[in-house]
Amino acid sequence: MDVSMQNENENPRFLSPPRQLSGKERKDPSITPRKFKRFFTPRNRVPSQPSPARKALRNLAAPAVNQRYQTPAPSSPLAPVFEEELHVEDPDHQSYSVPKRRKIQHTPESSPVRPSPLATISHGLDPGLLSPIRSLCSSQDICELDDESSDEDLPTISLPPKPLRSLPNRGLAGQLAQRELGGLPRAGYAHMSYPAADWRTETANFRSRPDDVHTCVSHEGPGQCIPFSTATCHRNGIVAIGDEEGRIRLLDSSSKSSESFSKIHLTFTAHTNAIIDLDFSDDDFLLATASGDQTGQVIDMMTQSPIAYLGQHTASLKQVRFQPGQSNSSVLATSSRDGSVQIWDLRCSRPMQDFQASENRNTNLSYHLPQPKRGCTINSFYHAHARTQRQARQSAAIGQGDTPSRREIPSRSTDVSVTTLQFLPAGQEHLLLTACEADASIKLWDIRSIHSSRNKVPSPLSATAPPASHAQWRPFGISSLTLGTDASRLYALCKDSTVYAYSTAHLILGHAPELSSRNAEPPRRRHNAVTQQGLGPLYGFRHPSFHATSFYVKCAVRPARDGRSELLAVGSNDSCAVLFPTQERYFEDELSGMMSNITLDNSTIATTSAGSAPTSSKRSVDGVRRPLFRTNSATNLSARAKDNVPIIRSGTPLVRGHEREVGSVTWTNEGKLITVGDDYLVRSWSEDRAQAADLRTGGESGGRRWGCGWAETGADWDISDDDDNDDDEDDN
Repeated sequence: MDVSMQNENENPRFLSPPRQLSGKERKDPSITPRKFKRFFTPRNRVPSQPSPARKALRNLAAPAVNQRYQTPAPSSPLAPVFEEELHVEDPDHQSYSVPKRRKIQHTPESSPVRPSPLATISHGLDPGLLSPIRSLCSSQDICELDDESSDEDLPTISLPPKPLRSLPNRGLAGQLAQRELGGLPRAGYAHMSYPAADWRTETANFRSRPDDVHTCVSHEGPGQCIPFSTATCHRNGIVAIGDEEGRIRLLDSSSKSSESFSKIHLTFTAHTNAIIDLDFSDDDFLLATASGDQTGQVIDMMTQSPIAYLGQHTASLKQVRFQPGQSNSSVLATSSRDGSVQIWDLRCSRPMQDFQASENRNTNLSYHLPQPKRGCTINSFYHAHARTQRQARQSAAIGQGDTPSRREIPSRSTDVSVTTLQFLPAGQEHLLLTACEADASIKLWDIRSIHSSRNKVPSPLSATAPPASHAQWRPFGISSLTLGTDASRLYALCKDSTVYAYSTAHLILGHAPELSSRNAEPPRRRHNAVTQQGLGPLYGFRHPSFHATSFYVKCAVRPARDGRSELLAVGSNDSCAVLFPTQERYFEDELSGMMSNITLDNSTIATTSAGSAPTSSKRSVDGVRRPLFRTNSATNLSARAKDNVPIIRSGTPLVRGHEREVGSVTWTNEGKLITVGDDYLVRSWSEDRAQAADLRTGGESGGRRWGCGWAETGADWDISDDDDNDDDEDDN
């Protein structure tokens, strides 16, 4: 006893600390390899449903296990195969010999954290890099296993790993993810399946073959006739073409059709003059026409006979449109050179008339057929677009803009031609947009109440202001209007060779209950209401191959559906059509400063007179000083006034398809483009990546380009990776 006390005094570091009064200090239980093995070893008494704690630990080690072990084909990637399951299947390997001496590392059959020798041999991976949890054991001393535990006792799996699928092969979700993330090897080349950065991927695949062309042959004599207008059915591939002789020919553009596009499916005579415009009803049963003989017709497509005549205009008609929505193709609107817009309703009584049978028949039969009725106008507004004093002076100096030609009956010199009109979509079908030849203003009308005062002067709901560059140069008219897929954008083709984009939600600035589509019946216009202001254009589209020198040049939008993107197609005086992608993600840089530049000063009412800016002038032969005006020459492009809206120049021309002006354009239900040219040709354009690339790069050898057309994307588009790498090596 004395000796022990003496040893403790000599070695004070072996003295035990004083005990606490509250009792023995409680510490967390230590985890030994035996406890770890006992916890993860399956036993019969373990319930079939694991506890939440067991699930948490298993999920914690699942990523590391998934990297180390190969998963059989039927298994799910979210449920990897554990070694415990393999042990149960093989009774010979239910338990391994455990070393007798105590080791501080975990045994391979008990811990999913430490990589097994099987994984190291199979994959050749560094065990220390397989799991973050493995780093916890890096500071421990690794002891060798006893001879009792060898690699021969471990099970082997010979199944190959499942290959990883690329995003384009994972369906629509993978394609959308690739577009959003831009996970591409090289963006902007045609060999890529789904590029996300280059707008040319939307337009580069269009091409036209020789069998996609129809030549308009005259029915009145030898020679050919010029096609004027075109329209397509909504539910099939039938295309209607109106020519200068007043005939309508139907062509089948469907890919599954047995007839070639070059052959006429059906033809009949509708007018005695040129057919300026066509439009199908929503159910494709009716076809409305606008002709240069001052009349229009509504034709039953089942019998190819007219059911109504539209004859209230005093000059040639310019455009006709059916009203969408609840009218069930019974209400339509027409515009004319006489400056008026007529609203027609076909829901009237149809008089019957007896037609005697021909004398050549043996029996005398009588037929009761519906007589074509005179169209009933439910609303009319005249002088829809009146010229200002400045516009009247410029019109007298430079001549009328929309001059009649091609057999059309001229209008009075004081009338302003209403060149185009467009209904808003269903829910807002009571609203009508119009534009004219005098300026680039767009007016919004409520066809239920056109006159806001007792003097019966038509008054629109709102009017947008022309671009500010027109005030410094000269006014330009609008030849065509069209809406986007969701009707959020309105596209107007202007005579200054620009397609302006408007926001339909801001056609009326401020409180606009007329634009509301929530209620079943929007409120009518109040008495003595004044014309409101409308927001000007947001941005515009231009291209060196796009020039609109006549009011016969039109535009059309392909709706975004069936996996196809939205595209804007325009005709041109440069013997080609031009395609513009309308997705604003392609030109975000140009639009970045757009909202900061838009003010109410840019959206004044177009009908108000403003002081004209000084313009350049020249003295003509007769001694009268005339202002300079824009022509088709490229030298005047530099004289254009500075634009106050962003200009987008990302367009693709369709070359070699026509030899003269391309006027009317339209899209089929299959996404094909139909173009009409003054070279007597009607051409169908479809998408084929391989053929379009071959036409661009193959050259003229073997006559491969004869009678063909293709999308011109630039010399750098069809360069392959091998050629690009060779060029880089040459530069180095």
